[in-house]
Amino acid sequence: MKKSLKVHGAWLGISAIAFVIGFKFFPSANETNSISKSTSQSEFIEGNNGTDKVAGGLSGKKQAANDSLDTKSQDSLNQLSDLDIETLGQKLQSSTNPIDRRLAFSQLLEGLTAENALLIREQIKGFDPNSAEFKEFHYAWGAVGGTEAIMFGVDTVEPDMQPALSGWASSDPQKAIAWFEGLDMENDSSFDPLLKDRKMKAEDLRNHLMSGLVQGLSNSDPDLAIDYVKQVLDSGNRAGYGLMHAPISAMIQSSEPLDAAQWASQLEDGPIRNMAMSRTADNYAKKDFEAAKEWAESMGSNNGVERVIDPVTRNWASRDPESALEWVSTLPEGDAQHSGTAAALSQWAGKDPTAASDYLADMSDSPMRNAAISGFSNRLVWENPQAAMTWASSISGNEQLRNDVMSRVGKSWQRKDPKGAAAWSAENPGVIPEGK
Repeated sequence: MKKSLKVHGAWLGISAIAFVIGFKFFPSANETNSISKSTSQSEFIEGNNGTDKVAGGLSGKKQAANDSLDTKSQDSLNQLSDLDIETLGQKLQSSTNPIDRRLAFSQLLEGLTAENALLIREQIKGFDPNSAEFKEFHYAWGAVGGTEAIMFGVDTVEPDMQPALSGWASSDPQKAIAWFEGLDMENDSSFDPLLKDRKMKAEDLRNHLMSGLVQGLSNSDPDLAIDYVKQVLDSGNRAGYGLMHAPISAMIQSSEPLDAAQWASQLEDGPIRNMAMSRTADNYAKKDFEAAKEWAESMGSNNGVERVIDPVTRNWASRDPESALEWVSTLPEGDAQHSGTAAALSQWAGKDPTAASDYLADMSDSPMRNAAISGFSNRLVWENPQAAMTWASSISGNEQLRNDVMSRVGKSWQRKDPKGAAAWSAENPGVIPEGK
């Protein structure tokens, strides 16, 4: 099982790929001279084909720098002069050729150092803060600049502190954690531009940065990130629930589906394990459904097996709900079987509600039927809320389940059709909880 991810995997991978593309499609000056001297070919190689000109043109000195960049070796790209950076920046900002832009950006990242980071940032400051380039630059700067890269964002309006902390956490996890845990924002004047001038709440800023920290830890070591998120949850900070996704996603991305699913099943009991089992099983079912089904069956009645049965059944029921239900019926009686039954009817209700309701009508009263009604009603409410409520109220032999399902259906009804839900609730008081 893979226990860690490559540091800076995202931007370094992009840089390497971009360099290979550039090497293949943009030959060196010597190679160019040996091919053809035609104007169109020369212009394409030099990036001056009429569609890729910098407004106003380059000076002779900058043109020479531009030409030299095209023929630099891989090693020399890591030593960019100020002129190199400005030239690449002009390509990045003005070129209409997406490959040229990506090559320029990749070269800037490859040559990034703590000393030239501010000049390189000048080249990307006009990019949308949500763009990949903006985030990747700050991630890369954080990896080489640490606190300097993070604290630069205190005086900017863009959300650049979070990706910078991610980059640092991916390159030096322990130092990043120690720095973050040692923050005392309310008593640190460095944070005044955010807390006092912009009126941000310290707790909100801390949770925002913590998200970046966990993302960086996840890129480096998902298990370390899981441990950190568990500490957050144990402290009572509900922001931890939103942090669980990053390490789970990292494990799914970096591992074979079976390895990721087995990793999830071995986590400590709790909300992190529950989410991890559900997401890794869903990923496994999408990649190799038959193998995922066999693995789900092999879990027997192990703790949390319902977290696996649910996504496997959903994937199957999206194609063949009746076969999925037939398989679920062969499982041992219990939470896993009920979870799978609810998942299958939920999918079937979205695919063919009439056929699903006919199937329900033919079922005899049983815990499986109650589970089926639960899944069916939860999905049907978005098309026909009153019918969903009628079905929910037909659950028998389990008053608590009936009340829970009717309450869930009622809440969904309120979101979909507040007036209709209010009218029904007036005739059936106490079923739908009062909305805020």
